[in-house]
Amino acid sequence: MIQLNVDFTLLNKFFGIPIKRIFQYANKDIEEIMELEAAQGNQKAANYKKILSDPDKILEIFKLANVENKLIILQNMSEGDLDNLLPYLTQEQLAKGLNFFTEEKLLEFSSKLPIEELCGMIFEKFTLLDVLSFMSEDSMDKFIMEPDVERKYAQNYFESLDKETLEKIMMYSFGEEFEGKNRDEYLQHLENLEFKEYKRFLLSMERENKINLINGIAAQEPDLVYLLEPSDIIAPMELLMKEDKVKLMSTLDSEFLIPMIQELPLDLTQIVLTQIDQNDFAEILARDFQDILSSVVLFSNKAA
Repeated sequence: MIQLNVDFTLLNKFFGIPIKRIFQYANKDIEEIMELEAAQGNQKAANYKKILSDPDKILEIFKLANVENKLIILQNMSEGDLDNLLPYLTQEQLAKGLNFFTEEKLLEFSSKLPIEELCGMIFEKFTLLDVLSFMSEDSMDKFIMEPDVERKYAQNYFESLDKETLEKIMMYSFGEEFEGKNRDEYLQHLENLEFKEYKRFLLSMERENKINLINGIAAQEPDLVYLLEPSDIIAPMELLMKEDKVKLMSTLDSEFLIPMIQELPLDLTQIVLTQIDQNDFAEILARDFQDILSSVVLFSNKAA
């Protein structure tokens, strides 16, 4: 049986029900009570639905500041009804619901985000170098070979290096003959390579130099990070404690958090929704859920 913690004097105030009769109606729903009252000439009771269309009166009668009262009402709503209420929660309130998921599920949710949103979230906490440090060489090579990663970006990166760094790269890929040449000779040699040779050169670089290369390329054209695999982008997130994962994901817009919360079991979704603003809830109940209000028993366990 549905039971709310309600101030009995409000029944007297809004519906004109004498206090002495209120206790006689224990365990009856509103419609039964109002029918009995109307039969005794109580006009307020006869027009009770008008009162239940007034958000201010609903707020007061059902004591919606009480979280338990909210939960009881929410428990009588359908899954679709609950889904329709989620947009009324703030970004912060929605994010609190993520605590009900396992860390593995949080990572799964993150990996399915649109790439722009995923990158925006990850780079709130980590740098691209953090992400690249977790990547396999195969993943880095795949990025380097992407058609959108134009040769000019790599060449610009090499032009930004000092002679000593450039010399080490050239000697590693092309041999001892490149020791002691000047910086312009290194750059000219790279400039003269055929396209396929140039790509092979990039792929032949040591891991650390590939990391710095990709970081340097992305510095020129940040949108190129969207070519990375989601699984590579979220890798640093695995280092975080669960509470920090949730905190990071709370930076997402509500439109991305809502589908996550919708995957919770209904009882947990109801708990998340108890955070809804009481005034918003009263307005929604008055507009769309008078039938639910009419089915709620207005007596607490103590009174019954």
